Amino acid sequence: MIPRVIHYCWFGGKPLPELAVRCIASWREHMPGCEIKQWDEDNFDVYSVPYTAEAYRLGQYAYVSDYARLWILSHHGGIYLDTDVELLRPLDDMLEQGPFMGQEQPEHRDDAVLHCAMGLGMACEPGHPFIVRMLKHYQHTHFVSLTGRQGDTIVDITRRLMADEPVEPVADGIVRCAGFTIYPWQWLCPVNYFTGQVTITPLTHAIHHYAASWVGDLPNQSILQRIQRRLRAAWIRARK
Repeated sequence: MIPRVIHYCWFGGKPLPELAVRCIASWREHMPGCEIKQWDEDNFDVYSVPYTAEAYRLGQYAYVSDYARLWILSHHGGIYLDTDVELLRPLDDMLEQGPFMGQEQPEHRDDAVLHCAMGLGMACEPGHPFIVRMLKHYQHTHFVSLTGRQGDTIVDITRRLMADEPVEPVADGIVRCAGFTIYPWQWLCPVNYFTGQVTITPLTHAIHHYAASWVGDLPNQSILQRIQRRLRAAWIRARK
């Protein structure tokens, strides 16, 4: 059984921004029976593996949470949400179907690859085999290589490991893969990352705002990439 607890990560010590406070309030409103637990430097060892230690020293706290969420769900189970995920309705109907993940909108409509993104919202019981598999992958991975290049993102790693798993269609774009029910973007990700367009449907349970409010700039990102990311985040916030 999936524990009735919502986990979120907040590393770096800064106060929660207004959007995060609003999003967490929506969790309390729509999931009143769930414990809400913050994970930070006080209850998670950011130096437990090289990946998180390297990311933390560079101030890349969102990447620390990429590993932390896997460790948390592997050991404790429950629901994980990023702090810029706003619930619009309860997740109970999704939880009734067992472990779940959501997909982002692809850049191209004909892209049939699973675009799972754990930060959109996910849930599982402790010791879920796929989460354990991902956790082991991270334990032998560095955040930055000897050449200074940043490694793959969690989205890249999830996609690559899921490619080894059979995909079973369920209905209406819902599939099962790697022990998860995986929902199409309409359920948890109505914001198109590439265009900023917001499409709310009767299926929409949550909005991932793509705020990235606690993410620093990586040394090897181009200035254009940094500006584009910030403009997307500001534009999406302005739409609310």
